[in-house]
Amino acid sequence: DFGQALAVVAGVERTVHFLVVSFPYSNMRYVAALPGETAECVCHGLNKVFSHAGMVPRVLVFDNATGVGHRRADGTVTQTRLFSLFCAHYGFETRFCNPYSGHEKGAVESKVGMVRRKLFVPRPSVWSLENFNAGLPDRCLELATKPHYRKDTEERGLFSEDRAALLPLPGKRFDVVTWKRMRTDKYGVVTLDGRHRYSTDGSHARRDVLVGLRALEI
Repeated sequence: DFGQALAVVAGVERTVHFLVVSFPYSNMRYVAALPGETAECVCHGLNKVFSHAGMVPRVLVFDNATGVGHRRADGTVTQTRLFSLFCAHYGFETRFCNPYSGHEKGAVESKVGMVRRKLFVPRPSVWSLENFNAGLPDRCLELATKPHYRKDTEERGLFSEDRAALLPLPGKRFDVVTWKRMRTDKYGVVTLDGRHRYSTDGSHARRDVLVGLRALEI
């Protein structure tokens, strides 16, 4: 699930979207801070979670299809090409909660609130989201030192049992990028989503260029 919070990034206050991945058995959670909830952001965040966990969940349950696919009128979800490739690379299955069915995602929604209170209050001030993300795994482990709400064991201790049921990481990390062929204007500038302008070399004016879209860079 995603949550939102304010943070000061490179001196500018902005809304940060944070991805929370919850492991229900141990109650462990991992977090990744991102600029949005696009397919590139979701896959980038999951890449970080998989790396921190050292394993890959066999099944991922999403609260909705935002960022990774489009939900049709009949309730089925058509995944984006990038996310489908990401799933195939890591070998996990996906499921999506039904709309307006809070009982299907109560555990992770409560963790979103907890993460906002514990990791974003007071409002963090960071140089970049990548710098902020570098410290989040340790913060998550600190939060997991408390006893499980039903089991008389620390959450991070129970997570070792979670990991035993997960899939191993593949030998190569998935490169999260969407490639688009775009036409530059007379100044060598490409425009994304009708409003974001990026300059290429002037020699590329009025030419087709290949643009790589990543979670944190173009």
